[in-house]
Amino acid sequence: MTWFFGNRKSLFFALVLAFFLAAGIRFYDLTDLPLDFAPTRQLFSALKARGMYYAMLPANAPGVEAWQRELAIQQWKATQAIEPTVIESLTALSYLAFGEHLWIARVYSSLFWVLAGVLLFQLAQEISGPAGALVSLLFYLFLPYGVIASRSFQPDPLMIALIIAGAWASFRWANTRQWKWVLVAGILNGLAIFVKNVAVFPLALALVMLVLEAGLVRSIKDRQTWALAALSILPTAAYTLYGLFGSGFLGQQFAFRFFPQLWSQAAFYLRWKNQIDGVTGFGAFAAAVAGVFVTRRRGMLFLIGLWLGYFAYGMTFAYHITTHDYYQLMLIPIVALSLGSLAETLFEKAAQISPVGLEMIITRVSLAAMLLLVTALQLWNVRVELVRDDWRPDAAFWADLGTHLGTGSQRGPVLAIAQDYGYRLAYWGWQQVDSWYDSGDLELRSLDGRQIDLMQRFQEQAARKKYLVVTQFNKFDQQPAIKDLVIKTYPVFAKGDGYLIFDLTQAIK
Repeated sequence: MTWFFGNRKSLFFALVLAFFLAAGIRFYDLTDLPLDFAPTRQLFSALKARGMYYAMLPANAPGVEAWQRELAIQQWKATQAIEPTVIESLTALSYLAFGEHLWIARVYSSLFWVLAGVLLFQLAQEISGPAGALVSLLFYLFLPYGVIASRSFQPDPLMIALIIAGAWASFRWANTRQWKWVLVAGILNGLAIFVKNVAVFPLALALVMLVLEAGLVRSIKDRQTWALAALSILPTAAYTLYGLFGSGFLGQQFAFRFFPQLWSQAAFYLRWKNQIDGVTGFGAFAAAVAGVFVTRRRGMLFLIGLWLGYFAYGMTFAYHITTHDYYQLMLIPIVALSLGSLAETLFEKAAQISPVGLEMIITRVSLAAMLLLVTALQLWNVRVELVRDDWRPDAAFWADLGTHLGTGSQRGPVLAIAQDYGYRLAYWGWQQVDSWYDSGDLELRSLDGRQIDLMQRFQEQAARKKYLVVTQFNKFDQQPAIKDLVIKTYPVFAKGDGYLIFDLTQAIK
């Protein structure tokens, strides 16, 4: 630390500046709609949060009509249960104090991510050193994809924050073997896995490597090891057992998840590589892998465990790891920690080459300037992306479309070929919406061995709906048989710029 930072004040200033900038860029353009990143997943959480909020409001709350309250609660309860609604519940409670503003969830997610950087820096210091830890922190806080993703209304930013916290506490336990760290690590691991159970992959494999490093026989006999494992798994185990065998709300949780047949396809690995490239950059990914092997023994084994956990996670969710970019989010802190080890090695080499004098000053200033330049460029790239699209007018479009379909008692169930499975129409248009299959849905069901008679299924769906709303005309065109059936059978109820509505309650004679 002395060679690069000079003193602790320089390090403290660098850290304060980093966290200030990291929070600032995430709060930039704060009130834009959550359509800039994984909009389907964000609106899924938004519908849940709104339903919870309306359920908590008194029946005679001003500005809330009875039909809106009923629909909001219905939409919440109709959405599939995937994981505990932690971020949604927190947001709904905040709505009670501040009103229904979607940006509240963005504030929470951003704060979770940024504050977790404190523990990531601490963990990186123990694994590599202070200079490398700063590089880890800068990568984690300012990776453009990570900045955008960390603002999203979904459980993933909180999960990543808790993975970092759990990993930090687990490593502290391995270094101290104190019962207080068993308790802290167990609680944090348990919370991470509870928020989203896929957190078990990196946390469990990292702990396995620490157990092996301490000695398998010794660890099997060690009460701390068993206590830590129990605390880590207990919350999610209780939730899952209750959801499967108690209330049954997790009955479809494991559907369309496991596709081992993809493992033998070369295209699967190529698509996975392309996802990595779009999130961290493949160069950073490769450098991070190299960084693992220049780390001190315990840190190296711990990093290997995190990497193995990510790999096991990707193989388990083989379809989603190649089609949903946010499934790569746990890779960001893993790459950050591994890059820190590589950077620490490079700093140590620089210190040996330029230990004192003017040459040392030039080297230190050059390295600091490079870090500042890269960080500034990343900030600028994120700002450009945030201001490039203004999603606010979309709310008015979907609200207007909703008025065409009716409000209150005039509403009827809607079948939609629309963006984000019809969630935009459900949220801003206040409609009860079911989405018609697109090509991705059909591919997923084909992988699962399910065959669908589309014509029969469409007629069954249409018989229970009042309108068919089309806003994605390209997807309508991709199913010509369905399109031909609709055009020949049902009259157009309304059409406008960007939408077409068919009346399913009467057939063309």
